Amino acid sequence: MDRKKCLLSKEIKHFDATSSSNINHILNSFHNTSFQSRNLARCFSVFKSMLKDKNTVIFFGLSGALVPGGMKKVVRDLIALNMIDVLVSTGANLYHDFFESHGYHHYVAKEHVSDEELREMRIDRIYDTFADDTLFLQMDAVFSDFAGTLQKRPYSSREFLWELGKTVKDPDSIIGTAHRSGVPIFCPTIHDSGIGIGLTAHCFKHNPDSGFIIDVMRDNYEIMQIAKLAKSTAVFYVGGGVPKNYIQQIEPMLEVCGYMEHPGHKFAIQITTDDPKWGGLSGCTFEEAKSWGKISYSATSATVYVDATIGLPLLAAAMAEEKEILKNRAERKFVWEGSELRRIKIVKK
Repeated sequence: MDRKKCLLSKEIKHFDATSSSNINHILNSFHNTSFQSRNLARCFSVFKSMLKDKNTVIFFGLSGALVPGGMKKVVRDLIALNMIDVLVSTGANLYHDFFESHGYHHYVAKEHVSDEELREMRIDRIYDTFADDTLFLQMDAVFSDFAGTLQKRPYSSREFLWELGKTVKDPDSIIGTAHRSGVPIFCPTIHDSGIGIGLTAHCFKHNPDSGFIIDVMRDNYEIMQIAKLAKSTAVFYVGGGVPKNYIQQIEPMLEVCGYMEHPGHKFAIQITTDDPKWGGLSGCTFEEAKSWGKISYSATSATVYVDATIGLPLLAAAMAEEKEILKNRAERKFVWEGSELRRIKIVKK
């Protein structure tokens, strides 16, 4: 086959909305369409590959206001259905998850109201979502009080969120489900959230040198150990920001600490709306990450440029229909002794 015939050998197949019986079928059919629908299909294929790999530990980076945006149960289901092994999140998403686990809610903004009027009513706006600011203040105090129940010593964010998860009974909570499933949560900017506000209030009420503190260096040490002990790793980024960079920097951190043999992440997918040409991390391509050694040279990767509130639920729902893949995927159990990760057990269901 000559070059021209080779390049013109695969026809675009037009999407047939009347023949699609499930989301899995829709995403697979996107392999024969164009633009971001095809990229979404590629992400789905890479996601399946990382779940099929017997040794891979999957890091999930969560940024953006996705919990207030209605994506809480999607992330919860990724954990409960054993689709991800380690969660790295902004503090805001975890805060809003804990807020809802107490029976509070976020609300659809049904009409335009000036932000000045919202402030007078103590209603906070997150784009087209409303929340009661007076309840946020009450929740901040809950975190302050909870810190007082802990030992007067440094905690990593993983340890702190693990202890917090013990208190959450809501079956739809991300924090509670992660605790019940043994999935570690890291929050490298936990201070930059309502959680951090509550913990700050506790520290300065009881003297900031009294003993309890979130030790971010422990976080670095702990997450590095996961990558060090894992036979291979994969990443799934929703948006970018700190969660993405935090997972990306594991490889350079391993090198600095003397572990030069780590090859970088084996699989990688990303849902983003950020353009790489502006130079920001959220738009950083996986190809660029290879120059840092963060992503393996031979990594299987895909990026889709789409709103996460569209792309993430489609990927999660389609994967939930892959019953055989999920049935055969063993659970990753992390055996911790304080900040020391003793081993990662692969436990078949």
